[in-house]
Amino acid sequence: MKVVLAVFSLLLAQQSALADLKSGRDVVYARYGERELKLDWFRPDSDAICPGILVVHGGGWIGGTRKSFEVIAKDLASHGYVVANLEYRLATETKFPGAVLDVKAAIRWMRANAGTLGLDPKRIGAVGGSAGGHLAAMAASTADSESFSKKGNHPGQSDALQAAVIMGAGVDQVARVKEAKSGSIKNCVIFFGGEYDEVPDIYAQGSPITHVSAVTAPILMVDGELDKPGQRYGDYRKKLNEAGVKNEFVMVPGAKHGEWGKEAFRPAFVKAFVEFFGSTISDK
Repeated sequence: MKVVLAVFSLLLAQQSALADLKSGRDVVYARYGERELKLDWFRPDSDAICPGILVVHGGGWIGGTRKSFEVIAKDLASHGYVVANLEYRLATETKFPGAVLDVKAAIRWMRANAGTLGLDPKRIGAVGGSAGGHLAAMAASTADSESFSKKGNHPGQSDALQAAVIMGAGVDQVARVKEAKSGSIKNCVIFFGGEYDEVPDIYAQGSPITHVSAVTAPILMVDGELDKPGQRYGDYRKKLNEAGVKNEFVMVPGAKHGEWGKEAFRPAFVKAFVEFFGSTISDK
């Protein structure tokens, strides 16, 4: 009975925290001609100046919507963050580096609107799953890069992250395609605009491991136990360590790829996020 009451009390506390949120829906954060990109934001219903977190959905760069990350966005907001949950252009609309540029534009939008959002512009992190994790990792290592120019959309702001969390993310697209049995990955072909042997330099440029340097933001890698835990990150972590970049790895027991938003596993994922951001961008 005590266990049941404790769980019930925890659920009530979580529901209360989620109810005490401010939000903004369908806010335009970037424009490319007539094309508008939108996000939803959430934050505590208080006057506190909070760190920011951008959340980036997955879907192999060719699918998915920000709706799948809304529950995580709200969870993070309830822990004291200003959270932006964005859409980005899929590879069926624009090839690499389009989605990377969109993520960077969203970071700049957060800084440009820091006063309105009650956001500390010096403390912004990102969370991404699968393709979204790849995009977050790209942003974490290419701050204000000439190779990924700003192309408008608040160009006076920095697109630097101060921390990033990636889940089930392909950080080395060259190794990934070379390890594929067929030597080809369909969504990579769409995203990068060709097979690896046709555009090898683009696959390399689209790999976070290529861009790791001493100024890469601290990185937390989180995998489910049934999602090849840690296997993607061996060489990546070695390079991060060589560059002196803070990095950590957490495994969530029992979880498969893409189950970070599933009720049975989400609390463990969010706990890992909050602990990491607590040591990187939070003043708690």
